[in-house]
Amino acid sequence: MSNFWSARVEDGFNLLPNFGYAVLVLPLYGREGFGAEDFNRLVENDNFGQVDIDAMAEVVQQMVEAGYTTPQRVGIMGCSYGSYFVTQSLVRHPDLYRAAHSQCNLLDLIVEWKRGFVYVAAYLEGRDPYSDPAEFIADSPLYQVAQVETPLLLFHGEEDFLPVTLTENYYYLLEEQGTPTRMLKFEGEGHGLYLPQNQLYGAQEQISWFRRYIP
Repeated sequence: MSNFWSARVEDGFNLLPNFGYAVLVLPLYGREGFGAEDFNRLVENDNFGQVDIDAMAEVVQQMVEAGYTTPQRVGIMGCSYGSYFVTQSLVRHPDLYRAAHSQCNLLDLIVEWKRGFVYVAAYLEGRDPYSDPAEFIADSPLYQVAQVETPLLLFHGEEDFLPVTLTENYYYLLEEQGTPTRMLKFEGEGHGLYLPQNQLYGAQEQISWFRRYIP
């Protein structure tokens, strides 16, 4: 987590509180300043795609138990690895989140690895997709889409190095199985939203989505 102010739609910790939503932001395993030991927990014992997601779920449960919120009023959002965090959380903790927003979506570790991106995934998994494709499939949200029931808003830039077509496939599968979903593709945008008009439109859509499902 960075110590700066931002009105970008990716940085909901500044925007959403102005519309009545408390925002919890935590630096978890592998983040700067926490040393190699925490980072390595992502690598050990097939922890990738699990340990940090489960740690966040535990914190959210503690917030509910402490009375800061209720199970019916918890949402989740993220961009880039944060998007992976969101979609994997909806699989691993399907009853915890009432609504979700995922941007710059990382959905298929095998495809992204073959394209030369997310090369760190092979290190974090401790193997490559050819030696153990089943593990990469298990850790790729696209293949677990049938388990997603939480209303999910998707953003993706048409020029993102992460293929927009994968997000389109994910969206179509969600729609076909009856999961409430909406997808926005942004022309001229890459890995994130940078054009002011897209920031404004994206923020309006994000707020509208959470208001619909977490009134």
